[in-house]
Amino acid sequence: MAEDFLVKMRRNRFDVRGHSGKEPVVVVKQAKNASGLPLQVALNQRSGLQVWSPRHGEHVTDERAANLELKLIVNIDTAMKFVAKVALSAGYFVYGELFRNHVKHSDFRAIMNFEPSNPSGHEGVEARIDDRFSESTNEDVRIFRALCKASEPYSIVGFAHSNDRFGVFVGILGDYAGMIHVPAVMEGFPKNGEHEMGHVIQLQRPGLTRGSMKQTLESFVNWIEEAKAKKQTDC
Repeated sequence: MAEDFLVKMRRNRFDVRGHSGKEPVVVVKQAKNASGLPLQVALNQRSGLQVWSPRHGEHVTDERAANLELKLIVNIDTAMKFVAKVALSAGYFVYGELFRNHVKHSDFRAIMNFEPSNPSGHEGVEARIDDRFSESTNEDVRIFRALCKASEPYSIVGFAHSNDRFGVFVGILGDYAGMIHVPAVMEGFPKNGEHEMGHVIQLQRPGLTRGSMKQTLESFVNWIEEAKAKKQTDC
């Protein structure tokens, strides 16, 4: 996901740096102007746009940098594969042997390893998915999307199960990445304390926080009420 254009833009917005410590700047290498001159365009939400001309070996700010055409590529499968990968690691991290023995985690692996050139790779998969580009009107999905947004500039992993399915949703720096539900035998899973109505992990910089879905939803409602009160005061 680090190379996904939408995630890159979020990393740039919140200055989320990797091990190199370099500022995350999005560079679009497939660009040109109205005259067809090949260009590279750096998109930085703090310092602005910079245009580089490989042909001239310099940054350009004159008419060569006008009427730009940028080619952006967003792979629709990338986010769902990432959600599946997170589900496998976070599922075992939170639930241990319960996850190993009672969840159909092979569905997560099938989604993570899926290649469009091999459609048979999804045979036998019973997972239900909701990706970041869907326009689902499902009330639970709308709530999960709102929780992801409220978590910015941090990332979030949420576990929301049903009687016979194990569910995971993921938010990256405030953007909803998707949700996957797979078949599971849920009777033995914890349902109280930190697991009431589900479980939530918020990844901060550094460290993480954990709590129940109920606690997270209550905090979310309080946040909305405080935001409304502040807006009324400002008016």
